[in-house]
Amino acid sequence: MTSDPRDVRTDSRIRANLVAFVLILVAVTCVARLGYWQVVARDRLLEAGASQMRATVTNEPIRGTITDRTGAVVLATTVLRHRLVSQATALPAADRVTTAEALVTALALSVPTAARLRTALESGRKWTVLLPALDDTQTDVVRSEIAAGRVRGVSLEEVRVRLYPQPGGGIGTTLASHILGFVNANGGGQYGLEEYYNEQLAGATSVSTTTRGADGQMVTTQVSAGRTPANLQLCIDATLQTLVEQEVSTAGIADDAESVSAIVMDPYTGGVITSASWPAYDANTFGVTAARDPSRFINPATTSVYEPGSVMKAITSVAALESGLYTPTSVIQDEAVLTLDHGATKVRNADHKSKGSMTLTAAFAWSRNIVFSKVGLSLGSNAREAATRLYATWLRFGFGGKTGIDIAGESQGLVNDPADRRWREIDVANASFGQGVGTTLMQLAVAYSALVNGGVLVRPRIVDSIDGVTVPITVRGTATTPEVSAQLVHMTGQVTKSVPFYARLTKLDGYAQGGKSGTAQIWLKDADGGKGAWDAEHFNFTFIGWVGKTAPEYVIAIAIRRGTPVVQRQGVILNRIESFELFRRVAQDLISVYNIPPAVAAAAGALTSPTHPGVPEPSALALPAVGGDLPAFRSVRRG
Repeated sequence: MTSDPRDVRTDSRIRANLVAFVLILVAVTCVARLGYWQVVARDRLLEAGASQMRATVTNEPIRGTITDRTGAVVLATTVLRHRLVSQATALPAADRVTTAEALVTALALSVPTAARLRTALESGRKWTVLLPALDDTQTDVVRSEIAAGRVRGVSLEEVRVRLYPQPGGGIGTTLASHILGFVNANGGGQYGLEEYYNEQLAGATSVSTTTRGADGQMVTTQVSAGRTPANLQLCIDATLQTLVEQEVSTAGIADDAESVSAIVMDPYTGGVITSASWPAYDANTFGVTAARDPSRFINPATTSVYEPGSVMKAITSVAALESGLYTPTSVIQDEAVLTLDHGATKVRNADHKSKGSMTLTAAFAWSRNIVFSKVGLSLGSNAREAATRLYATWLRFGFGGKTGIDIAGESQGLVNDPADRRWREIDVANASFGQGVGTTLMQLAVAYSALVNGGVLVRPRIVDSIDGVTVPITVRGTATTPEVSAQLVHMTGQVTKSVPFYARLTKLDGYAQGGKSGTAQIWLKDADGGKGAWDAEHFNFTFIGWVGKTAPEYVIAIAIRRGTPVVQRQGVILNRIESFELFRRVAQDLISVYNIPPAVAAAAGALTSPTHPGVPEPSALALPAVGGDLPAFRSVRRG
């Protein structure tokens, strides 16, 4: 049979299998993909879908405010400002020049600021900050210039700025800059209170989300509760702080010193009413200071460790009186020279002379090194025992450990433990009149507060209250007995009465006062080809004193570091402004600001006054070891 040419076979088993395979593969892929979406990527897809119906709200709190003791003077606050930014790459070179000149003229910029602005525009960067914080008036001026077409390629952005509104006592400074510190460009506190209380001042950001549900209703969920920033009210008196900053600035310039510091402290509560140091800085332009002299950020009163000299004779006097070997009227023989260590070492008075037999009180007033060397060495049967006793007295008064003041960067000083390194006789002698020991001015202020307040070591504090809650008085321990404290009040009072030079320059008619001066040489370790030598031109000058209506009410600590005397001969070193003269000036400012009326001088040994009717009882033993932060001492409140 002949086949019909129209009868052609079209089916193909191979082709059918291929098509079936492709269809099955597609189906499997779809199922696998669907399974991936439903199982593996389910949470991510749900999150992506929800994000289109959810808004996240972040609320960054405004940093807390810092005020002085009255609560009325704002020392640090946060304000809204505008910063001026540019996109210089979008401007032709000619427009950059005209824009810069228009801004300089319209804003009346200073020469340095104008130079920085021109440099920033001419750099041609894609984005740069021209002026970091314009006030409202400056912002309006810039907006007018932009509208008029005289300024191009710039824009205004709203920013938060930390402002320190009070001018300081020195030229180009803000008030209490060393106490406050500043807030850096990243919003973190640096130095001073801004760093120490950064967490409280900054608060914490709150985060919440709002989501639209399946029913169309908006539901708000709090992710982070945040924390409200704290406001600080200080013990610092703004008026007195300004006056004392003027005083230390004047003294620093007059004495050609490296730095000058003054502290006014309430010895009964630990409240620091004033802490001023020169040179200071402008916290509003901390970047300029950082570029020129970042050492100005360091607070000399709490961080700089130096050899204080004869002010430490007060602590040696405590050890002597506590030993039972001496009374304030005990007679000791002064000498021109004292030979120690089997003839290997010698000690001399500053004038290289002897005043003969004198009482302990007179030797303290006239600052006789040899008398105090003898006293120090007599505290034990040998140099080791004497060193141990003197060192233990230092520890009780807080030397060698931090005072615990609420400010960043405090130093603990430098003292040598005789248990670690044996003291020779010369070491005991030197330590007895304040050589071979390093302290901060704040440590000295705290120690002298214990000397005059009945023997209680009180922790110093800058902040009086946080959000209206008073910071309690914290007592660190007992430094000495009330009886010895009364004797030291009398002895320090004799310094400003019996020595004519001190009496004339510390005279405060109608007020009780006392104190002790110290002059110390400065060792230059890199001098003489690395061998080291004493600085022949500069000295450290210290005076720690007290003042009150009838008895000690306030302690005033003065330090002039690397001062340059105008007169220097054996036993006589004179400055244009002496440390004890600066004490009197600060005391006069204190009396004026606090309106303390004059009264008849207090009877010897009186330890109470109308301002301070009592002393808090100690709540813990004195620090048992040198260095480190304070333990968690129990706090007390005065009734």
